[in-house]
Amino acid sequence: MSDTGPFLPGRYRGSIAVWALLIAYASLYPFFPVRLPSGDAVAAFFVKPRYIVAYDVVWNIVAYVPLGTLAALYYRQLATPGRALVRAVAFAAAFSVAMEFLQLFVANRVASIFDVLANTGGAILGAAVFLDPVYSLVTKPLGDIRERALIPGAWGDAGLVLLILWLIAQLNPALPFFGAGNIVASGAGLVEMAVLQWGAVALSLCGFGLFVSTLVRGNQGALRATLVLLSVALWLKFVGASLVLQPHFSDEWVSGGRAAGLAIGLLAFVPLRRLGRPGRVYLALVMILAGALFSKIFGAYSAVDEFVRLFRWPHGQLASFATLTRFLHELWPFAALVFLIALFLRERRHPVP
Repeated sequence: MSDTGPFLPGRYRGSIAVWALLIAYASLYPFFPVRLPSGDAVAAFFVKPRYIVAYDVVWNIVAYVPLGTLAALYYRQLATPGRALVRAVAFAAAFSVAMEFLQLFVANRVASIFDVLANTGGAILGAAVFLDPVYSLVTKPLGDIRERALIPGAWGDAGLVLLILWLIAQLNPALPFFGAGNIVASGAGLVEMAVLQWGAVALSLCGFGLFVSTLVRGNQGALRATLVLLSVALWLKFVGASLVLQPHFSDEWVSGGRAAGLAIGLLAFVPLRRLGRPGRVYLALVMILAGALFSKIFGAYSAVDEFVRLFRWPHGQLASFATLTRFLHELWPFAALVFLIALFLRERRHPVP
């Protein structure tokens, strides 16, 4: 997504909607049971909480930074820069009020005006990236790189959103790297079953690399971009495992077989990335689908309460974090398939530069 690309009405609406849905999930989980708010709950909304947890405040701020940035991008197409920033912050603040209001109806959720203030602060930080000197030094150069390196317009934006969702899923170290299911004890199952699981990892990784390559302009192949994304994701996994997982689960997700699947997938991607864009799109579609199906068939799943026990995270957002990232992990291959099918059909009619 870029501030320097063509200004098309509604270009960033989809990105805003996706991030708003993520915030809504995190704000309203577990959604049930629904109740009518009591008078005490409504009164507590306007009262300073007895205990303010610094981590919760930081989480509320960080969650709304991207919303402020995306809203500012959208409104910059419709108004002067100053008014665009005001509208973006007002939109984010109104959305925060709506989320806190709905929390009044969900048991075990606590609504507070102080959460609205933290959320609005995050939106201000996100919108402020369009103010100098940050805009001149960081935002505009990044926007220029996006326009030069990636396919233009909403297609490139949609691909970037999918990559961001993929990285968010990697924040959960209890989820396997390329594959479905939760942490499984090493050595379980037959050798043949393990080979099929490793094959699913190889297919998924190669398909992911080809997916990244479909977003770049020309026939560059995106090997460096893919390696950077994989390195960042692995770093997130290792750091997250050491910080939030129970000690005896900290490295079970990265077995020798899974590492072999990663290496095979990467070796297969190196020559395939040189194909023309239609071929890369088609092979990415096939491999992501095959990897997802293999993983679904041979992956191991557990109930949410068992899944949460893998963590040693004392904060209240654990359940929403764990379930949201698992949902993104499972949904991502199929969202990528929809994108690739649409891109393949568009490529046949109007080739992407």
